[in-house]
Amino acid sequence: MRIKKVLVEVEVEEKILFKHRVRREELERAFACGRVFRVKGGTYLLVAHQDRYVTVIFDYEDFVATVRTAYPSGKDQIRRYQKK
Repeated sequence: MRIKKVLVEVEVEEKILFKHRVRREELERAFACGRVFRVKGGTYLLVAHQDRYVTVIFDYEDFVATVRTAYPSGKDQIRRYQKK
């Protein structure tokens, strides 16, 4: 999957910062080195590990990823990341 641009709306960025404590820098690093799994249609799940495991849910169309939400990964998502 080739992602040329990552879009995060202001409302989404505020939500993931205040509710889930995921910073913009963590999102950018996640897209640089994470593992992507297809969920359904044009929706994808990305799991990445830098300082901690982070999960990002995003829509993908025309090489553009539009972030829906991001949060610290749960045990199942960590296992999925480690398997692949």
